[in-house]
Amino acid sequence: MKNSDIILQERLRRDDKKALAEVYSAHKEVFLNYGVRYNLDRSELMDIYQDSVVAMYQNFVEKQTVLEKSTIKTYLFGIAKNQIFSSLKAKSRLYALPDEPEEIETVTLDTDIITEEQKLLATYFNQIGESCQEILKMYYYRGLTIKEMVEYSHYKDENTVKSHKSRCLKKLKQLIATPN
Repeated sequence: MKNSDIILQERLRRDDKKALAEVYSAHKEVFLNYGVRYNLDRSELMDIYQDSVVAMYQNFVEKQTVLEKSTIKTYLFGIAKNQIFSSLKAKSRLYALPDEPEEIETVTLDTDIITEEQKLLATYFNQIGESCQEILKMYYYRGLTIKEMVEYSHYKDENTVKSHKSRCLKKLKQLIATPN
């Protein structure tokens, strides 16, 4: 981590409003460009960004947060991304009902049936360790790209993420292939 980032963290913990302004202006446009991929308009993204900056600042001032493995930008974007997902989730619950109901065929799915493969995956996934679980969740469950995983984690570059993901997946496959 850069020395300037460490100094900026110290200033934020001391409730330095100029440090807050620096963080706000340094990352605003990058975040707005990043947020476009979620199909939110600029005003929604600005609200999310401002709320995220406030939440980050409160964490530094009130909780005396110390970032050892990530930068302020990564930390801020992690908060913002969670707020984007919350916003999208809330939006997905809001939908208009048609004026006249259409005939809808009811399809029932038997979701209680778990395949043998799913049982094995659930059993051995808990045995691969927390960092492996997290990296596989980020990639397969949350659908993050390798680049995004670098941005929102403690990993230093894309090659590190790729190799760690590969090792974790290999370990999980080995556990499933050779059960105890």
